[in-house]
Amino acid sequence: MPEVKTRQLAIETRSKLGLQSTEHFDVNRAVSSLGITCIKRSLESNISGATLKTNKVKIILVNSSKTLGHQNFTIAHEIYHCLYDKNLVNKVCKAESFDRASDNEQIADGFATHLLMPEDAIFNQLRLRKRLDVMLTLADIVNLEQFFGVSRKAMCRRLEDLKLITRELNESCCTNVIQSARSLGKSTELYLPTHENLIISDYAEKAAEALQRNLITESRYEEILADAGLFEQVMGMAEEEDVTD
Repeated sequence: MPEVKTRQLAIETRSKLGLQSTEHFDVNRAVSSLGITCIKRSLESNISGATLKTNKVKIILVNSSKTLGHQNFTIAHEIYHCLYDKNLVNKVCKAESFDRASDNEQIADGFATHLLMPEDAIFNQLRLRKRLDVMLTLADIVNLEQFFGVSRKAMCRRLEDLKLITRELNESCCTNVIQSARSLGKSTELYLPTHENLIISDYAEKAAEALQRNLITESRYEEILADAGLFEQVMGMAEEEDVTD
């Protein structure tokens, strides 16, 4: 799929959600609005995420043992599989593996990049900071990644692709990530695992409402998925393959 097509799909997805090209993309709000169930679990496996799509349900499993920025990219990556991957079968997907991924996974990575970090939004943020047409610094990069909710690695790669930073600056900024953010007075939440056990969904709306109102337990909500054989399949997918970054 050409780069222009991947970018167009990301624009169309944002449009469905009523988002302008300069706005922050909230992945949790997006999956609910798009009718996707997102299950966050702290997994011993090194997988980033997995997707299961049937005629009735779209489910994303996200490894919350990864950093929050990595999780956000994973969800955006898996949104591509849920909405646009016509050849999707039950499988484990590894997000943010730009250099070694299969063609289909690179397409999903490209989609996630445009979905989370549109060019318009990057230049708008730099304009607001009066940092257009100047050499970007570490402080600029940290401010951008905090706005977009992505990892340092993903932000630097995006900026390098847009020729806004050099490869040398990319490499130098991707070390001591937490320390550098802290030194600039920024929250380090983005760079740490969350270890959440969380379900984000509008599937089986009444059950979701009951869960939120504490009328049923989370285990009962999972039983709703299990009744369709979905939860076990997704968790099974997480155990099938172990990959590392």
